[in-house]
Amino acid sequence: FVWFFGGSGAAGVARSAFPRMYKQVTYIQSLAGEGPTLGGDTLGLSPLCGYPEDLSVKDVEKVVNNRLSIEQIVQKFPVEGNFLAAKGYITFDAFDQANKAANPLAIRAIFDTFAQSTDVCDPNVAQAKIDSYKEDVTLLKSSLVKAKATGFAAIGVLLFLLGLADVTAAGHAYHGWFPEWPGAQNFPGCLFDAETGPLKIPDYWI
Repeated sequence: FVWFFGGSGAAGVARSAFPRMYKQVTYIQSLAGEGPTLGGDTLGLSPLCGYPEDLSVKDVEKVVNNRLSIEQIVQKFPVEGNFLAAKGYITFDAFDQANKAANPLAIRAIFDTFAQSTDVCDPNVAQAKIDSYKEDVTLLKSSLVKAKATGFAAIGVLLFLLGLADVTAAGHAYHGWFPEWPGAQNFPGCLFDAETGPLKIPDYWI
């Protein structure tokens, strides 16, 4: 019973992450063609980054050359109710407000390269990234690929752990509540068997 509830609880926590991931993807896609842009040459982003369009070099430079440092942005644009923001971490909301006159896709892309979270980052990491882009804006391309690869790997691990939690919960539910159910010996084939399928489980409940 402990393993069942533990496994199902872990699976519930993992599943709660998917709506946030979906919201993030749809938000990024919605930024195509939105907001002001300085135009000109584009950065040449890899399709693997998942952005709806390439970034203007000038749009990126406008954000990285913001006269405010990351520390100053945190102080000037506090985010109420955010524990990490109160501790000096930079949030996307604060970063967005500090660059409200810039291209929104460029803002999102630069923050994504901080690669710690979609919403919050260590200010030292963020400042180091910004400083590197000031010296060479093309570094943003490799940073984005790396950040996205990290994200894809995290999703892969999450899916694996979710499957493991489901198998653990289902197995212990079987052993704990309906150990005589014959369908367990023919899973997943029993899903298509009217005689031993999941609908027959109540007949073997203990």
